[in-house]
Amino acid sequence: MSKNLLYYWDTSIFLAWLKNEKRNPGEMEGLEELATQIHNNEARMITSVVTKSEILKSTLSNEAVHKLEGVLRRRNVQVIMTDDRIWDLTTELRDYYQQRKDQDKLPTLTTPDAVHLATAIIYKADTFYTFDEKDERSRRRALIPLSGQVAGKYNLVISKPMISQLNLHLPS
Repeated sequence: MSKNLLYYWDTSIFLAWLKNEKRNPGEMEGLEELATQIHNNEARMITSVVTKSEILKSTLSNEAVHKLEGVLRRRNVQVIMTDDRIWDLTTELRDYYQQRKDQDKLPTLTTPDAVHLATAIIYKADTFYTFDEKDERSRRRALIPLSGQVAGKYNLVISKPMISQLNLHLPS
C-alpha cells in the first residue's frame, strides 16, 4: 500500500461510515478497509467543505459526531475549501451534462455533486468513493456511471468501496 494514494470521500461515504449503514455485502467492509488505511497513514483522504454542510450533526449520535470530528482533524485528511478553479470546473461539468440532457434524458449534476467531482479532479484523487450509483430519469444523475471520463475529458475513477478480498466461510 502506498502512502501516496489519495482517496476522495463524498458525503454518502461519510454518512454510511458514521451511521454504520446496512449495505450490500462487501461495501461496508470495503469502507472499513479504507478507513483503516487512512487511520494507519497508508493513504490520504480529501473531501470538499460541501461535505461539512451536507452532514447534519443533529442526525448523528454523539459517538458519530466525535468520530467525524476526529477524522477531520487527522494530518492525512484534508477538507478542501472551494475557490474559483473549483467553481469554474463545477460550472463546466454541470453545463456538459445539461447539454447531454436531450440525449440521455437525465438531468444535469446537482451543484453539490459537481463540486465534489470538481474538487476530486483538481486535486487529482486516485479514486472518488461514493454510493451514488443509480440514475433517476427525471430527478438525478448518479456519479458512479460517470467513472472513467467525467464530462468526456477528465480521468477519474468513481467507485463504491468494496472489500479487497471477501472472506469465504466454507464448512470444514
